[in-house]
Amino acid sequence: MGFYYGSSTPPDDGNKPGGFKEAMLITWVVFRVLAVPLGILFGGIAYLLLIFYLFTIHPLAGVAGISLIFVAIGARAFWEWKNPPSLD
Repeated sequence: MGFYYGSSTPPDDGNKPGGFKEAMLITWVVFRVLAVPLGILFGGIAYLLLIFYLFTIHPLAGVAGISLIFVAIGARAFWEWKNPPSLD
């Protein structure tokens, strides 16, 4: 029956299972892909907690923390206005 269906043992491809180096390489690549979004997410949560803490100190401190966001957005808009991207 081996003539019709082939041998019962699987062919040897020469592929060895991955080791520690390959696992660390995959982990490193996934971390590099997720580092920026996770940094933004955790940074935003930390900033939100900071704003809550500033409101417990004084209401004006909390408002100053919120206005810092608007100042940063305004500074970025001003910078983009003065340095438009080139379309070359």
